[in-house]
Order: sequence, then C-alpha cells, then structure tokens
Amino acid sequence: MNSAILAGLFSLLASSANASPENDRVYRLDSIAWLKPSDNMDGVFSDYLEEQFSRYFSGQGRFLVKPLKGLGDVLGKSQAKYGELVQQPEILKKIARKFQVEDLLRSRVTKEGDSYRFEIEWVYAPKGDVVARVDFRYLDEGRDSGIRGEGLALAVSKGLEELISKLPFLGSVTGVEGKSITISLGNNVGIRPGQLVTIDTLQSVKRHPLLNTVEEWRWQPVGRAQIEQVEPTLSFAKVIETEPNMSVVRDQKIRAILAAPVETKKESLTSGEELPKSGWIAGNLGAGTYSREVGTSSSTTAGKGGGGLLGTFQLDSQVWLNSRYITQATLGGGIFKYTPTDLSTGVAQSNSYNGTETHFRLAVGYSLFPMKSVFDPIAWIHLGYRYNQTSFATSTNDKVASSTLGSVILGVGGEFPVLRNWSAQLGMDLGVVRDGTAVDLGFGDASPTSDLTLRGSVLYRWSDRLTFRTQIMLHSQNLGFPNGESITQKLFSVSPSIMYYF
Repeated sequence: MNSAILAGLFSLLASSANASPENDRVYRLDSIAWLKPSDNMDGVFSDYLEEQFSRYFSGQGRFLVKPLKGLGDVLGKSQAKYGELVQQPEILKKIARKFQVEDLLRSRVTKEGDSYRFEIEWVYAPKGDVVARVDFRYLDEGRDSGIRGEGLALAVSKGLEELISKLPFLGSVTGVEGKSITISLGNNVGIRPGQLVTIDTLQSVKRHPLLNTVEEWRWQPVGRAQIEQVEPTLSFAKVIETEPNMSVVRDQKIRAILAAPVETKKESLTSGEELPKSGWIAGNLGAGTYSREVGTSSSTTAGKGGGGLLGTFQLDSQVWLNSRYITQATLGGGIFKYTPTDLSTGVAQSNSYNGTETHFRLAVGYSLFPMKSVFDPIAWIHLGYRYNQTSFATSTNDKVASSTLGSVILGVGGEFPVLRNWSAQLGMDLGVVRDGTAVDLGFGDASPTSDLTLRGSVLYRWSDRLTFRTQIMLHSQNLGFPNGESITQKLFSVSPSIMYYF
C-alpha cells in the first residue's frame, strides 16, 4: 500500500516540459563550467581536477568552456558548507545566470582507506537538475608516485568519457538552409563524409522535483541527413529524408551516427559513358503451353478440357519518371492449338481448334528506395490494369468460345544483382477488381474469380545498353457463372528477349 501511495505521489510531483521546439532551444547542453570539488580532505583535489578537466575539454570542440571567476560573490557569506551550497538548485541557477553557462560539472571525492571514490555529475544549471552521473574508485597502489600518477589521470579521463556518453544526444543542428544543414559534430568525434545521422526533436522532459534529476527524455524522430563535408568541430550535411509532417529546424538533436550506406550502383562497362537512367524496352519470342478446362456443373468431372502448344510474342517496357516513380507497359499475344477432351470419359475429341491470345498491361509503380541508374537494385509496388482476350471459333458442343478478362491489378516486383553482369527479375500481378465475358457459350454473365500472373527472369548485361533476358511467365485466370459453370485457362511460356536501356 505504501509503495502505491509513493508511486502516486511521484506521479503527481514529477513535472514535464512540453512543446518540442522550445525544448530543443532550451536544452542545448553546449556550454560547460566546473565547480570546485568537495571532499573530506581539505581541498586536496581542487587543483588536480581543475587541471584534468581543463586538459580533457581543451581537446574537444563540442562544448564551450567558461571559467567561473568570482564564484564567491554568488555563494555569498552563507554559513552552510560548500558541499551543501552547490547542491542547492537556487545557487546553481544564480551561477547559470551570472556566468551565462548551461551545464556544470559537480564533483565529490571521498577518501575511503587506501582508495578514493570519485563522483562526477553533469548538472543542467538553469533548473539544477542532474542529467548524468558517474562514479569510480581509484586505489593508490604506488605511494611513491602519489595520487597524481598517470593511472588516476586516465581514470578521470575515462570517467568524463562515460559521463558524456550518458548525455541524451550527441550534438545539435546549428544551421538550416533548404536541405543543407550544419551540425555541431566534426572530425574531433570521428565523423566522416558519407555517414548518416539521425535527427530528433525533444518532445518532453520528465523531471523529478524532489531528487532534482531528469528521469526521462522523450523524442520524436524528424529525419536523417548524410554528411558531405567535415571540419574540426562542425559538419555540413544534406537532409535525405524526413518523417511525415516533420521538417528539420535549428537546435534539433543528433541522436545517432550511422554507417555510410553501401554503394550498390553498378559500374559502366564502357569507360567514360554515363549509365542509362530512364528505363528499358524489350522484345521477345517464346514458346510454351496452353491449357483450358470448362466445367458445366459443380462436378469436377463434367465438361471439356485439354491443351496444346503455345507460341508467344511480347513487347514490354519500364520507364522511370524520377528516382521513385516508374511506369510499365506490356503488349503481347500468342497462337496455340487446342484439342478438347471429355472430362467425364477422358476421351479426346475429334476436333481441334486454333486459338489466339492477346493482352496488354499498363501500370504505375513506386520504388521502395531511390535509384541512381537503371542498373541499381530496385523493388517496387504497382497499380495498373491488364486486359486479356482469348479467341476461338465457337463450338457449344466442345465448350469452345471466345472470352475476355480485364482486371485492376496490384503487384510487386523487383530486379536484384546475382553475380557480376548477372541479375534476376521477379514480379507478380494479382487482379483485385475483375470483369469478364464468354457470351457465346450461353452460361450467362461471367463473374471472374481469379486473375494471377507470375514472372521470373534471368538477365545477362552485355553492355550498358543491351541485356539478354530469359523470362518465364505463368498467367492463370478463372471465370465463374451463375449455374456453377466455370472456365479456367493457364498460359505458360519461356521467352528469350533482348532489352535496350536508355
């Protein structure tokens, strides 16, 4: 019960600062000073830590160091001990106002036997809140070298590194001009051109009013930028993407540095020529099989079915409108011979029928990641329309007649490298809104139940303009009718083709 009451009390007392643009401006964490350490040894470490802090921060450019000359005027003639004064938020706020400093290092050293315990806190002075804290112990093993040996200097340096690593962000956006930005990180932190940085805005800060600590930083992602040029203490970057309804503005925070994206663009096979960027067109002749099944009732053995060889031709193309949007178009057809078989007896009929198949397809696609040339790996989703017509001489006895099927299609596809000069294309179209006819069979109005196309290709890049492709395609469609009749057709083909890139 007591814990529940305490949790409720904490919830009531904890405060939050909201309105992210203001938080970004207020919490910069970019200027720092350090207070004289408190200890139980009459100030033995005051000069030593002053020297170590100065040495550490002189080698970095992220923080502006400000001296605290005349600090005694702020502390006044209070009878309170120094260690107690520097714990008081009101004193820290006065220091922040007088010296125009945002952050203070507050440290304490305690001698415990042969070891020393160091506590260093990063304090947000305007509110007196502890943002980060580290503590470590140092054992004075070499009495001859004293506490000022290299071991302690290294321990203090590591402690400061750990303290800074606990800060809620790495740096800030210091300037914005269109898509170009500057950030407060340079080669002093090892950042390099090509790397990516994540940009966030500070949504709210959860503070504990009793303990004077920051309990939680809440962030809203803004976008990412790529580093273009690096200076000693700042970098120039270009914004490459932003979250919906978000924009990069000054004082937003750099939360992470990411590795440079792997460059996947294929090199030109012909030295000095620019890679094609607009698209490709392909023509092919192929061969395959045609199969058909017409059921005249709900029974699977009533009706006619069969198949025959198929010869195909096709022209297809893909044109890039920009690095994201593409269009696709296909016009093709085929001829085949169909010999029906009675499904109930399995006996082939005496008649054979010559048939033709024609189709066209138009689609608009969206690339899932931007491309620089048509040879880069690409994956897309698309929306379009496909129309397919199968033509026969009509025979009601053999259940042969022309039919059509048009569908609004949704699909996915892509092209991916396999080996040098070799790549693969995959694609699938699914008809989601369908309309069909087969009026000469007397079955009534058709209700198409499925329309599916699967494509797979292997490509060999002969030059920057010419590629040889072998495409395997399966198109399956089904028409249903009110009294249980159905027409199922499948066309399978293998087609070698030549692709021209432009």
